Formats: sequence, structure tokens, C-alpha cells
Amino acid sequence: MSNRLDNLTIILSRRKFDAASTACVFAVSVSGLTLIGWALDIEPLKRIFPGMVAMNPTTAVSFMLLSISLWLSRPEKTNRRAMRITWVCGGLVVLVGYLKLGELLFGWTTGIDQWLFTDKLASDPSGQPNRMAPNTALNFMLQGCALLLLHVKTRRGFYLAQVFVGVSIFASLLPVVGYIYGTKPFYGVGSFIPMALHTAVTFLSLSIGIMFVRPGSGLTKTIFDEGVSGIMVRRLLPTVIILPIILGWLRLQGQHRGFYDNEFGVALTVILHIVILTMLIWWNSFLLLGIDARRKQAEKQLQDLTLTDDLTVLRNRRGFLLLADQELKLIRQRHLGMHLWLIYADMDGLKQINDTLGHEAGSQAIVQVSEILKDSFRESDILARLGGDEFAVLSIGSDPEGGNIMLARLEENLRAFNVREKLPYPLAVSTGIVRIDPEQAASIETVLNEADQAMYEHKRNKKMQMGLNPSLNNRLA
Repeated sequence: MSNRLDNLTIILSRRKFDAASTACVFAVSVSGLTLIGWALDIEPLKRIFPGMVAMNPTTAVSFMLLSISLWLSRPEKTNRRAMRITWVCGGLVVLVGYLKLGELLFGWTTGIDQWLFTDKLASDPSGQPNRMAPNTALNFMLQGCALLLLHVKTRRGFYLAQVFVGVSIFASLLPVVGYIYGTKPFYGVGSFIPMALHTAVTFLSLSIGIMFVRPGSGLTKTIFDEGVSGIMVRRLLPTVIILPIILGWLRLQGQHRGFYDNEFGVALTVILHIVILTMLIWWNSFLLLGIDARRKQAEKQLQDLTLTDDLTVLRNRRGFLLLADQELKLIRQRHLGMHLWLIYADMDGLKQINDTLGHEAGSQAIVQVSEILKDSFRESDILARLGGDEFAVLSIGSDPEGGNIMLARLEENLRAFNVREKLPYPLAVSTGIVRIDPEQAASIETVLNEADQAMYEHKRNKKMQMGLNPSLNNRLA
């Protein structure tokens, strides 16, 4: 189930599902069938179910205008000509709603909702002449204004269109819920003719389409976000909206059938809400926990990549400085009394290996030295390749002579390797060692430079001991 939701998340975030286009197709289909119903006197096309309110023909035409305006407002359709048509269609819809509300509030006699099929509108099976409902006119004004102000943003970053759409969603959802529960005050205003069911559903569809015509902006930013916030909204929001409607309807059905009284029904609904929403939140928390674990693992892998040398898989210079600095701070803070040595090692003769055997052999020699370093030092020590043929080790121990012991082990392992492998080149390193006093304020960078100088002194001493032989000097380069 979680995989399916993740797939839906990806589809939504990549905008493969075009809510605006779907809403336009749905609205044009409903309004077109309604007009055919009025033209051919096919009652199911006008009112869906017998005895219900029929959609007014002017309402159907206004839906078509809204659909045209919304269709041309999509990003891929934006151009000057499309914008003019959008404004004209949106403006006409606002005018229809304005004139109808003027009739209801101020007694104007425009007859805007009687221009089509005038004779058929007078006699309606519902008992009232078919007119545009007040809440229908209000919704047309809201959605028309939303399309006219689609690109207008306030100083605080709010899109005015989404404010109008938010009100329209509420004004459209209210009649739908009213029809589900049989509550007339939700879909009718006083003694005026109520809003038709398919009118309310079409308004709701177009509201969603307008809201998502610019996905990833304004209120829809979190819905299309690929992070945790987007996942939470996409998984919880539909349930929070649909679940109460379903539970409320089931509760009423049980009460109407005499299964329980009103008090029991209310208590049962509350308990079901608590149980289901708690399960939903808990389920999402486990899903997000898994996402968070994968994110942390990915971050660790990324950090390892940025702090690790590709060739030797030792720490690189950045990783060494970071980890060594953390280790030094830890020992200083806790006064552990540990002994630390920073060892700087430089390969002898890498240039000659590269010149005579090629860079691939030189890279192999670097890897071989790194393996010998791993065998010579402990797992708790921090090893790094600083770059080229230079290595560094932060050795930590309780023995005051631990650093020198480690260097002796390194020399022994190098001699054993050369005897065992019998390669065309002998492996050798020049080293410099500096003991770190945790109580002093010297930084790792400073100590590293001191160890580097000690290493060069060791290299010079080795050259002098070999009698400054040119061939041996090349091997020490």
C-alpha cells in the first residue's frame, strides 16, 4: 500500500496528473449533456435523478465559459491571445453571477438565467420555475474572479485567486454534503430554488482545477513538494476530508434503520473518528520513520563520499581534519589522559615508479602503501591520504611510546612486504611524528604542518645516510 502511495506521490510531484485539464473535460461534458437534455427533453440529463433540481441552461453555458478560461490558463497555453480569451470568458462568468445576485438582492430584472429555453424553464417537475440558485451565482463570481486574478500575488506571497477558490471549494462542498445527508439548508438558500447536485459537483471539480492550474505555487506548494511535508499532505488530506463524510453518512443510516438512538450514534461516530485517525497517523509515522531512516543513510553515504579518498578508501584531507579535530576536542573536554601522535608519511620514489612503469603502477603502489598503513595501525586510529603520495595518521593510545611503536611496526611491515612481493620497486616511506598535548590549544592544522616539517627532515636525513647517491636520491623524490 505504501508503495502505491509513493508512486502516486511521484506522479503528482512530476505533474503527470493535470487536474485543470481533467476538470475542464468533466465540466464541459456535464454542461454539454445538460444542454442536450434541455434541447431534447431528456430528464436524466437535466437533473440526474427524478424529482431533483435540474441544472439551469445559463449555468451550463457559464460552466463552458469557465472551462474555456481554465483550459487557456494552463502554463503550456499561455500567450497573449489565450490570455485575452481567458479574461473575456472569466469576465462574462463574473457578469452572469453579478447580474443574478443583483436580481436577488436589489430586485433587478435582467432575466439572465431565462435567456435559453424560456418556455421549458417555467414548468419544472420540482414545483418551482427553474432559475439559477443564489449559491450558484456566488460560485460563478468567485471562480470567475479567481481566473481573472490568477497571476496576482500579494506582498506576502499569497495568490488572490487561491483565496477565492478556497471559498468556492467550501461553497461547493457544502451542497454535496447536504445532498449526501439530505440536509436542504446546505444546498438551498431560504425559499429560493436549491443548487442542483451535478452543479455542486461541477463547481467542486472546477475549484480543484483552478487551485492546481499552477501546481507548486501558493497553497499547492506543499502538496507537490517531494519532501516529508508533501507526503504528509497527500496522504492525510484526502482521508481527513472523505472519512468524516463517510462515517457521518453511515451513522445516519444506522440511526434511520433503528439500530441505535441519536446519543449512541454520536458516541459511535466520535470513537470511530478517534480510532481511524489514530491508526492513520500512526501508520504515517512509521512510513515517515522509514523515509527519515533512508534519508539519514543517504546523507551518511554522501558524507562518506565527500570525506573519503576514491583510490585508497581512506579519509581524504577534509575528512581527516574533521575527524581529528572532533577527537581532539573530545579528549580535551573529558580529560581522558590519552596520548596522541600525528604521523605524516610520504612515499619514497613515486615519481620514479610513474616515470618508468606508468601511472597505473604508481596508483597501485599508493594503494599498497595504504594497505600497509591499515595493517600497521589500529582501527581506532584515523588514517587519511592527504593527496598524491602523502598520508597522515592520528594515533590514539595510553602508552607514552605508542607512536614510536607504531612507526617501528610500519617499517617492519614495509620490509616484510618488499621481501614477500618482490615487486620491480621497493616500497618505502619517510615519516614525521609530533606528539600532541591535549591541554594545549594548537589546532590539527598547526600540528599537521609540524609533522610535515618533521617528515621532510627525516627524508633529508635518509638522503645523507645514503651518501647522496643520485640513483637513491631519485628513489627518495
